[in-house]
Amino acid sequence: MTISAVAHRSPTRRRRPATRLTGLELRLMLREPMVAIGVLAVPIVLVLVLAGVFGNTPDPDYAGLAPDDHYIVGYIGVVLASVGLITIPVHLASHRELGVIRRFRAAGLSGRTVVASQVAVGSVVAIVSAAIVVAVGSAIYGLDMPDNPAAVGGWIAVGLACFVSIGVALGSTLRTSRAANAIGNLLYVPAFLLGGGGPPRSVMTGPMGAISDALPLSHVIGGIRQAWLGTTDDPHLLWWPLVVTVVCIAVAGRAQRRHLTSR
Repeated sequence: MTISAVAHRSPTRRRRPATRLTGLELRLMLREPMVAIGVLAVPIVLVLVLAGVFGNTPDPDYAGLAPDDHYIVGYIGVVLASVGLITIPVHLASHRELGVIRRFRAAGLSGRTVVASQVAVGSVVAIVSAAIVVAVGSAIYGLDMPDNPAAVGGWIAVGLACFVSIGVALGSTLRTSRAANAIGNLLYVPAFLLGGGGPPRSVMTGPMGAISDALPLSHVIGGIRQAWLGTTDDPHLLWWPLVVTVVCIAVAGRAQRRHLTSR
């Protein structure tokens, strides 16, 4: 289906342009090799290599948790951040380079529709990545069922909203896929190392701990760990990732309106 066909259909099918655009965007994204690597390979490598390094004996440095449980549960948040900081921005910025945004404009699609489709696509990719982490971690390391499944689901939803909105905001404001890739990785690496995927908080220096406290990923991972494992020494304030979500959605919507109305 072409992009122009998304807007030019029968009156009945014209009612849900965001749904049709989401399906088109998902097919386009899954054709990109780097997306397949990010969705399938990275979560498996994280679980198989990193989660097994520190063993399964409860350790006071990990809030009394077994390190493998600590990391496997934390990597749910890490893959959400990876999709939001790298996959989505690169995909969306490449649209601008290839003239896809102009074609959206010619097809009569609004900025709100474009943002909604990117949020939906990013959510699908992130959920698949998180499911792979849980499945592989459970099969290899015997991860227990969560203490509070409803709270786990709630925190994953919050993390999903936060990082997908960050990804759409970055992809909507950065001009090239190269810039999106560079800045996305620049943000992702420290977020990964200090936001719950790297060393435990007990060995962080004061400045490292302060940066960690400011990262939304720290709070998302902390919330997931608290809900799944029953304890954590990570921060887990619900309001902070929600504030980031609202700000990024506003930025993305404004940027998309500017792109769609620019000459």
